[in-house]
Amino acid sequence: MSIILRNRLLGLGWAAVAIAVWSGSLIMLRLGVTTSLNAYDLTMLRFGVAALILAPVAIRGSAGPDGLGLTGGAAMVITFGAPYVLLISLALKTAPAAAAGALNPGVMAIVSVLLSRIMTGDRIEGLRFTGLVITAMGIVLFTCAGGRIAAGHLILVGTGIMWATYVLITRHAAIPALKATAIVATGSAVFYLPVYILVLPKQIFNAPLADVLVQAGFQGVLVSVVAIYAFNRSAELLGTVTGATLPALIPVVTLGLGVVALGETAGAGELFSAFLVTAGLVLILVGKSAMRWLPRGLSTGLARWSRL
Repeated sequence: MSIILRNRLLGLGWAAVAIAVWSGSLIMLRLGVTTSLNAYDLTMLRFGVAALILAPVAIRGSAGPDGLGLTGGAAMVITFGAPYVLLISLALKTAPAAAAGALNPGVMAIVSVLLSRIMTGDRIEGLRFTGLVITAMGIVLFTCAGGRIAAGHLILVGTGIMWATYVLITRHAAIPALKATAIVATGSAVFYLPVYILVLPKQIFNAPLADVLVQAGFQGVLVSVVAIYAFNRSAELLGTVTGATLPALIPVVTLGLGVVALGETAGAGELFSAFLVTAGLVLILVGKSAMRWLPRGLSTGLARWSRL
């Protein structure tokens, strides 16, 4: 077996791990809040365990080339830390896991492109613009396909905006993924755990020990540590563009896991909408790179259409 083929197979394996963990985290949150634990317990387990593992990374060295500062660190914790996970957990009490798999990355991708346009002047051209439109259509259709729009759907739109803001902060400060995860985990633990212990309602003491241990391992170890490493490793082996398309697969994978693990139903509307969101995200994430592979006339036409 050649080195190139071996690296590609390894890269695909790491990519499968990252996708499975990201999608599985939504399934596990949905399972947790509908069985023995509540949203506050799950948030505590995720950041309490992750902080124990990643605290040495968070306190070692500066956060970026010029340092992040307390304001930037606080913004990261708010947009992708305990408040973010808590809101998703609360949303999953009234919205299916498949909705989170589509709305969260879909809104994130759209808002990220728009914020990039506002903050850096990055033009939305060609396939990226087409992907933006397709993703928006998929989100709307997916939300409508499930019938009544619950409060959870609206919360998931908000968490998508929070995720996009976090991505903008980390890119601007040039923070490595593991370092950013460590800052979010330890910062969330420092501020959230005292509030959880003193004020928030708890079900963890009445929950089966097996449920607690499974959620602690999944949310605190797999999501916060393993998925980050898997994503970075796959990007190294497959290339930056291919690695960056991974979030585009979350809607379909989450939909499938929701059907298998939770018994959620998926009609033709949900399946088609999930496909649209996935296809749109792929175009957004690889748009500029893919344009060079299209016929010259088609790429020029797409660029002109996006500027209308």
